[in-house]
Order: sequence, then structure tokens, then C-alpha cells
Amino acid sequence: MASLKSNTAISFFVDGLELKVAKLSSKKGSIVLDELESVTLATRLDDQRTTDSTTLEPQQEQAGDGFGIGGAEFQTDLPGVDNNSVFLGVLSKHPVGKYVVSYAISEPSLYYHTFETDFGLQGKKLRKRVADELSAIRNEVPSGDAIDFFYSTDNNLICLIREDGLSIIDVLENIKQYTGKRLPRIPLVDSSDIALLNLARANFGFAPEDVSVIIYIGNEFTRLIFLKGSDFLHFAPVIGEGYDSSNIQNITLNRLMLELDNLALPRVDRILLAGECKKIQFDEFIRDHFAEIDVQFLSAPYVDSTQLSAEVQERIPEFAVPIATAWKALDAKHPAFYQTNLLPDSIKDAQRSFKLGWHGYLLLVVIFLSTLFFTYRFGTVKNEISGQENTMRRMQLQLAEVDRLKAIIKGIDDEIGRFKVAMNVYDSLVPGYDRWTKTIETMANGVEDIRSLWFTDVGSMPDGGIEVSGYALYRSRIPSISALFDNTTLRQVIIEPIREDAPHVYKFNFTAPPPPPPMKDSTGVLKDSTTVQQ
Repeated sequence: MASLKSNTAISFFVDGLELKVAKLSSKKGSIVLDELESVTLATRLDDQRTTDSTTLEPQQEQAGDGFGIGGAEFQTDLPGVDNNSVFLGVLSKHPVGKYVVSYAISEPSLYYHTFETDFGLQGKKLRKRVADELSAIRNEVPSGDAIDFFYSTDNNLICLIREDGLSIIDVLENIKQYTGKRLPRIPLVDSSDIALLNLARANFGFAPEDVSVIIYIGNEFTRLIFLKGSDFLHFAPVIGEGYDSSNIQNITLNRLMLELDNLALPRVDRILLAGECKKIQFDEFIRDHFAEIDVQFLSAPYVDSTQLSAEVQERIPEFAVPIATAWKALDAKHPAFYQTNLLPDSIKDAQRSFKLGWHGYLLLVVIFLSTLFFTYRFGTVKNEISGQENTMRRMQLQLAEVDRLKAIIKGIDDEIGRFKVAMNVYDSLVPGYDRWTKTIETMANGVEDIRSLWFTDVGSMPDGGIEVSGYALYRSRIPSISALFDNTTLRQVIIEPIREDAPHVYKFNFTAPPPPPPMKDSTGVLKDSTTVQQ
């Protein structure tokens, strides 16, 4: 297996239905930002843990809203598009095996727990002790590879515990047959909050006693992270609303003031904004309330972004999480980065180089003998397959002929059906056709004269009478329309809404007895018509 180190890293971060992608590379000792891309997922990853691969066409074209290299906006309303094809559309643009993949997860896929001591332990022993301590307060005991930790400014042990966050690995497993027949190399699964801390620590200078706040406003959540100097101080509880919330600015401001009171902090020296803050002009809003505070967007001045257009460079704070995650995958030993990694051990072991022991040599002998056996069997099986294929082709020709005959028979059946329907309609219309013509004429003239009403249903009754249903805007119009026919019986008048922003209407239903036989002279017909008009 090749090394997990590479000079190109692709990083993912999922916020609701938005997949943010950053591609960074290491060139001549510097980190270069090559591409930023945002695509829309077909479904939420946290609602689906895919286990069966979805049928895809190899290397099918899927374009995203590419800000660095270009590309059309990805549409998820097309048939056959799912999360597998979205990720494949992103990765298929890059040479197979020439990059590593990392991604960041956020709550509720992970949670944090603080201990005031590290129990004098390190490494695996500390992870085991943390798991034992958590088992006393939680129902499930986390595995050792789901736990990592770092230290806060007051030397508390901050533990990261991964509870889920493997959906992206499931997707990569599903599409691996199109990306080199195996999983891309994955060196890192990190926390989105740690990524924000790493980006801030790597690009900004902090005085030892200064208090700084990172505010990340995403699509579905908002996070406030406090630093004292360059060290972590406090995670504020996640706000479960994103930038499209009508009151997110005030909610975030109130949470900031509340956390300052809870932490007994007299001031804030710097506020760094990331995520979708620019879309809602949150920098202007926060400056109106903290005119003396240094408010900046969380950018990456120590990353070479000259390959991107000026417009895309302005959007770097939106991609702060995937940029920091990809940067850490390329330079894991950077002194400003917290050394956290929640990648499962099973993935790490699968990516390690294969080492031969005695069992390995035995396996090689078995493979050699198996190769001889299967080579011998190949010729025999191939002949059998050829014979079966010939039989299958003959049967397919017969099946095609049967399908052709079935299509002809279906056409004849459809024609017979249409004739039957036409005969039924004719039989139902011929008796008393003149009666229905006059009834419809009477109703049409009545609607034209009375107005503000409409009919929805007219039907015949067993005794030859008619039943009429409809709606009227005004209740006073209902007696007038029922009076169009002789001896009508008003059976029902109810009030119904037709839509939220419209007034209520009156639904009516009345019956009329069978009409008298039509008069033969034209004078009588004209008289009846005149009566209806009145």
C-alpha cells in the first residue's frame, strides 16, 4: 500500500445538504489552494448510512458549482442522482491515486467532554481511562479509536468522542470501483471545530491575554469558539439555526453576551467570522455593537490562493473548515495544529503496507496452486459458457418475437376497449339527450346572470332527477341558483376555505326532480328559456 502522504489533499465538510470541498497541494514547501467547490447532496448523510453500492456509470460526469476551476451548478433533481454520484462527480475530475481524502465532522456526529486532569496518562492508556470514565455517565462505551483529546488554556483535558461520522467512508466504499478499485487514501477525520481553531492559530497572531471568538454561521447550525491567547478556552453550545434564519444575527449576539457573562470575561479583543457570515453582512452587524473590537473574516493568508479569482478568494471564509482539514492532511506536524484524528483503526490498518510472515508465505503457495487449478478449469467452463450463450441468443430471438405479438394483441385489446367505452357513452347519452342539453344551457345562463358562483358536479339520480354541487362566493346567491330549476331541494350549504390567503366560500348541494317532457312548439321552449333568464 502506498504511503498516506501525498502532495495533494481533497477535503470534505457536510453542512446539511451542502457539501463543501477544498483541494490543496504542497508545492516547493508552500501550501497552495487549488480549488474550492460547493455541491448539493441528494439526501442528508446523517439520515442515510449506505451499505449497498448504487449502480453508476463509470466516470459519469457530475459537475458542481466550482469556484476554482469552474463547473456548472450541480442539480439534484435529475433522475438517478444520489449522494454516491455527487461524490463521484467531485473525485472523478482528479487523477486516481494522486490525492488523499480527509473530512471534518461536527455535532451530533461527535461530542466533547472536559476532564480537569489527564490522570497522569498518555496515548492508549489515557483513551482507555477516558472510555471507562464516560461509561459511568453514558449508556454506550466509546471505542478507543473514537476518542481523541487536546488541552485547553487552563490545562483541562478536552476529549473528542466520535459517535457516528462514517457516512462519507460508506459513500467512498460504494464508489471505489470507479476510483481505483479501492478506498482513496484517508489520513484524517477531524472535528470541524478543531479545524476552525487550527486555521485561526496558523494564520493570526494572538497576545497571551487576549480573548478571541470564532463565530461560524453555517447552513443549519452556528458555533462560537473562545480562545485565550492562541489556546482554546471554551465551546459555546451549538445554536441549531443557520444563516437563513430570520433572527440569527440577534440570536448569535445574545449567545455571545451570555457566554461572556458565564465565563466572567470583561471584554473580547477579536472576533473572527467564518461560514456564511458574509452572506448576511454579519460583520457590519457585529461592528455596530462592538465598534472597538477587531472584527475580521477567518481567512488563510499563509495559504497561496493566487490561482483563484478575486471573487473566489473573497469566499475563503465559507470554506474555512475543509481548507483547514486539507491543510492538516498535508502538514500534520504544523505547530499550530491540534494533533487530533478520529479516523477508525480499521481504516488505518487497511491502508498500511502488507507484511509477510509464515502465514503470508503459506498464502502465496495456496494462491499459486489455486492459479493452476483455475487456469485448467477456465477452458472447460469457457466452452460451457459458449454453449449456454448460443442457447440464450436463440431464446432471446424467440422472446423478441413473442414480445412483438404481445404488442400487436395489446393494440387490438386497446382498440376494443375504446369501442366499448364509445358504445357505453353513446348508450348513456342517446336517451334524453335533449334534456341534458337544456339542463346545461340553463346552468350556463344562470351562472352568467347570477355570477360569483361555479358548479363542480352535475349527476343524475335513480328517479331521473339531477343532483348539482358547486361553490358560491356569497350565501345570498345560492337560493337564486337553486331557483333555476322547478321544485328544487337545497340539501346542504357549508362554509369551506379554498386557500389560506382567500376568503371562505359556500359549498352548496341541491336536487331537482325529473324535468317534464320537452314541449314540441318553439314558443314553449322560448318561454322556458325566458323564465330561466329572469
